[in-house]
Amino acid sequence: MTLTVDVLDRLHAEDVDTAAALVQRSSDGAALIELLEMLWHIGIPRAKALIAPVLERLAQLRPAE
Repeated sequence: MTLTVDVLDRLHAEDVDTAAALVQRSSDGAALIELLEMLWHIGIPRAKALIAPVLERLAQLRPAE
């Protein structure tokens, strides 16, 4: 939940770059999925800009086949 709160705080402060950096530093797949769900449903216009970085980070964390 900390990642979600930190990212949402940055979005409310209109600091999308820092929010994206928080996403890229995260190694918690469950937190990223939770954040993705929040971003998808939240009413903050800047939230949509973070959906792609979250999906990218999740892909990076996916175990190699």
